[in-house]
Amino acid sequence: MEASSGNHNQELLALITEKARREGAITFAQYMGLALYHPQLGYYSRAEPRIGPEGDYYTSTDVSPLFGATIGRQVLQMWELLRRPRPFHVVEYGAGKGLLAADLLGWAGAAHPDLFDAIEYIVVEISEGLRAYQQQKLERLPVTWAEPGSLRPDTITGCLLSNEVADALPVHRVRCVGGQLRELWVVAGERGLGEEPRSLSTPLLATYLDEHGISIREGQTAEISLEAKQWMRSQVRALNRGWVLTVDYGGPAAEVYGPAHPDGTLACYYRHTMNREPFARVGEQDITAHVNFSALARAAREEGGRVEGFTSQAYFLAALGLGEALHWSAERAASQDEFERDRNAVEELIRPDGLGSFKVLLCSKGVGPHRLTGLSLARQEV
Repeated sequence: MEASSGNHNQELLALITEKARREGAITFAQYMGLALYHPQLGYYSRAEPRIGPEGDYYTSTDVSPLFGATIGRQVLQMWELLRRPRPFHVVEYGAGKGLLAADLLGWAGAAHPDLFDAIEYIVVEISEGLRAYQQQKLERLPVTWAEPGSLRPDTITGCLLSNEVADALPVHRVRCVGGQLRELWVVAGERGLGEEPRSLSTPLLATYLDEHGISIREGQTAEISLEAKQWMRSQVRALNRGWVLTVDYGGPAAEVYGPAHPDGTLACYYRHTMNREPFARVGEQDITAHVNFSALARAAREEGGRVEGFTSQAYFLAALGLGEALHWSAERAASQDEFERDRNAVEELIRPDGLGSFKVLLCSKGVGPHRLTGLSLARQEV
């Protein structure tokens, strides 16, 4: 796979190309990390988010504020299960345009001011540009910001949450060649960046697959996110009492690495169009891969957490009363057109062939036996 023509960030492309030539090759995880997260030149370093109708992709928060409000209902139950501590931490990773924070806090302020007063909302954001954007948009709300990796162990009482963060964490790419597991390294050739199968950069890649009983078939390509495991472990480590709530697309290991994905799950998004050319538009398009939720669940357990449940976004939101929110919308809508917009948005959030197929993983630490409402309709093994 080599670079195709496109609107590259030329400075970033030159930097990556020079690094690959100097070192002989770099892992795809290194490439993805630079393409997305280089502090000045990466895809996520811009001051304005690339999310929503004007960007390259959209998330549930762009569809309707009811998404954040419904998650707020689960946060309310968590607060009550912990007997209403003050402060009650809500830590959001990768807040994008700040819509989830705005919608969750807006709902709490209107419906449960006691919860609103107790919440200490913390955004963990890697991008300085996005952080500045969020601070402007959320300046009237009680939100503070923290650097990645800055949360100390056993300091969070509440909920750490994320919406479509894990899918954009850097991945290694591997392929079975001649019966052997090989890693796809990024090399700089005469025609641009490309991939070349070589020895594994770390034995952890083979261990990762073995842990989940996965055997890569001859010719199959797959993605492995070692960083996602460490990210989950750091969240559980930061918890004193509470939960980790992860929303993203993907599935259990057997599904992510199953026969439906012979070429892996890597996907790139540019102006709401999906492609599989990660070396096109370097720094100008998103790069993602399906989340292996089995790995996240295993990482949580290894760090002393408990997996409370795994379900789809559709079942999670329905269990928390998204339908009731639509009835409330019918009462307050200024017009039939406004109600129809709300109804269409709710349908979009729970469509089984769309956002409703996204997955929700809930893990806990330091809390006693309990039943979370969001997991009351359906659970899946992970």
